[in-house]
Amino acid sequence: MKKRPLSDYIFFIEAWMLLHAMKLTILIMPFKRIAGRIGKVHAETSLEPLFSDGIQHVELAIRRASRYTLHQSKCYDQALTGKMMLKRRGLPSTLYFGLAKDTTNLLKAHAWVRCGNRIITGRAGAEGYTVIVCFGG
Repeated sequence: MKKRPLSDYIFFIEAWMLLHAMKLTILIMPFKRIAGRIGKVHAETSLEPLFSDGIQHVELAIRRASRYTLHQSKCYDQALTGKMMLKRRGLPSTLYFGLAKDTTNLLKAHAWVRCGNRIITGRAGAEGYTVIVCFGG
């Protein structure tokens, strides 16, 4: 069995704790207040590729930690966690909120985070959504 470096565990713990904190934030804080802290509305960061180990570490940590949360971790809390973890490392990112209609014509929502040219959270299905608002910074 391959031994993981200590940094993998540190990233995992950070992601796990932030996923819980973001879920609590979503439950108790109105979106308007959350939106004011995410970044600049309708601003997007560059699509130029960024070469940083931190990007991959953040992506993997959130994916792994979301399987072990005490709640059902969904795209919104994962996106907020990703945005926060990337910001802490000085990496610019854009958080997107999108809408799409399902087969029964009901609206469904999705949130995802992009850093450089890479989608960090919410990659699955992001292309099927129409972007309603984005927050860059």
